[in-house]
Amino acid sequence: MLQIKEEKRPKFLLAENLGKLAKWLRFLGYDAALYRKISLDNMIRIANKDNRIILTRSKKVAKNKRKFKRILIKSENHSEQLRELKNIIRFDGNYIFSRCSECNRLLENIASEKIKNMIPVYIYQTQKKFKVCRFCGKIYWEGSHVKNMLAELKAIFPAKKQN
Repeated sequence: MLQIKEEKRPKFLLAENLGKLAKWLRFLGYDAALYRKISLDNMIRIANKDNRIILTRSKKVAKNKRKFKRILIKSENHSEQLRELKNIIRFDGNYIFSRCSECNRLLENIASEKIKNMIPVYIYQTQKKFKVCRFCGKIYWEGSHVKNMLAELKAIFPAKKQN
């Protein structure tokens, strides 16, 4: 099975029926491309060109004889799907919430003054740190949902005990 290298994080290409998994991989900071209505030939071409691992729920795709990296995802639940990938992905605070959950691009910090008119007044008044996707324009802040997401991720990826 594939093992993560410290200096090289895996990149993924997901079948369109794995949209929720793609979002959760992006929350973890992984490059998780999701193409809708794409042929298997194009998926394989892109995966090989960009050194991506194809994640699929299709046994037919997983058993395909062509040469490409692939992992068959068995579960329908995103938490269980993440557990299926535990041998090649991990929780790393340096990467968490660093990608746009919608379009997969890296996020950038942005001063609150620059987005004051683009967010609710309450959010502007109560939050200090903001990130923006320069591609799709989505703005992110650490709302109350982040605590729940972090708890779920930490349950899936418990911290390793130090000696």
